[in-house]
Amino acid sequence: MKRIVVIEDNTMAAKLYESTLVREGFEVELASDGEAGLAAIARAAPSLVLLDLMLPKIGGFDVLRRIRAMPGLETLPVIVTSNAYTAARLDELRRAGATQIVTKASMSPKELTRIVQHALRPLSPS
Repeated sequence: MKRIVVIEDNTMAAKLYESTLVREGFEVELASDGEAGLAAIARAAPSLVLLDLMLPKIGGFDVLRRIRAMPGLETLPVIVTSNAYTAARLDELRRAGATQIVTKASMSPKELTRIVQHALRPLSPS
């Protein structure tokens, strides 16, 4: 079973993501701040991380950078979610290693499922 770590400080959003992903057959671990999220990832590398950008303790940018610095997690799918994007912020997230950047307000449960399944699809050989 694929494990997903959801790092989200909005309890309602976190529970919605969790119920959607569990219904699709994923094991989900919730973390309500960046520090707890990094600890969950360090305990056991997940198959994917769903990362809110605006987090207490350690912000989403720093969490993403720290994930990318962890040995073996350089290519771990990390989907960043937020409602606060500027062109500069999008560029910074891409440079930091975000797999995909999604606007929370436009992400339905069906869209979340599609995004996660796409991110977990194995790369086809070149």
